[in-house]
Amino acid sequence: MQLLANMMNGKKKYLLNIAIILIIGGTVIYVSIGDQWQQVIDSFAHAKLFWIILMAIIMFLYYVFDAFSLLYFGRTYKKDYTYKQSFVNAISGTFFNGITPFASGGQFAQVYIFNKQGIPPTYSASILLMCFICYQSVLVIYTGVVLIFKYQYFISQPAIFSLVMLGFLINFVVIVALFGGAKSRILQNFLTHTVLKLLYKIHIVKDYESTCFKIKNYLADFRNQLNFLQKNKPVLIRSCVCNFIKLTIIYSMPFFTAKALNLNVTMADFLDFIGLCSCIYLINAFLPIPGASGGSEGVYLLLFSFLGPVGVSSSMFLWRFMSYYMGLIIGALVFSFNKEINQTRLE
Repeated sequence: MQLLANMMNGKKKYLLNIAIILIIGGTVIYVSIGDQWQQVIDSFAHAKLFWIILMAIIMFLYYVFDAFSLLYFGRTYKKDYTYKQSFVNAISGTFFNGITPFASGGQFAQVYIFNKQGIPPTYSASILLMCFICYQSVLVIYTGVVLIFKYQYFISQPAIFSLVMLGFLINFVVIVALFGGAKSRILQNFLTHTVLKLLYKIHIVKDYESTCFKIKNYLADFRNQLNFLQKNKPVLIRSCVCNFIKLTIIYSMPFFTAKALNLNVTMADFLDFIGLCSCIYLINAFLPIPGASGGSEGVYLLLFSFLGPVGVSSSMFLWRFMSYYMGLIIGALVFSFNKEINQTRLE
């Protein structure tokens, strides 16, 4: 199978990406801590184990709900698709997304895994597209509400505000263009004949005809999946609820790190932390480095600088491990040792 061959050939590339992630992330952490290593070590020595365990449990629930979202769509094409299979697929996708630029490798891995689980690529591509529609829609609405309620804070910090708005606009434009292009022939023609031609003339797009054909096919697939979701509203609602819970969990991690490290925060600050963390992920949307390594840490230092030099450095380290590296570790182990995947590799 060509997909399997591509994944095996890309092994060295994945290892290189992991090395890049560790080097850049480690460098940023090292620079941010500076000569405060002893203070940071002391903060971890006095950390509350209860909160750290609670963080790990809550973060694991993120992957649990991620798998549920995949399960709902998987069962529309394969009635006996199990939760275990959806969890293996979802967490493996987390791993490959985390080690590839722009989180571009997860879907290829998931299509491969779906095929080994009895769902052919034609259907698995539809499943992943529906998951993307639900996730992107919830993300835009969620962060849009956050920006409205936190507007006064962000407008007081122009540098951060511009990055946050750029990240939001990228996500907003993507989902609006897909919805509009799928539903409106006029907008589809505008995107393919006007926008695409302009990009071709300024040499951003190399092959106009081929790219135009791909965009029209993608919009046609998007339209088909929208129609499917409209006819299967219970599945749509359950998936959106899962995505809402996922985003709330991932955005709440900095708050729990602050509680674990005995920083001066209260439950009244919970929503503020969610708002600030959502901005990190908006900015990460246009960072090409695998896992947005370096950028995530840098933005965290800017947004949570009010925690103090030691507090922001130590909490960043714990936050990054729980919200990112833990998923990579679990995903790598599951993908490497899952019997269903390993058995099919040997065929």
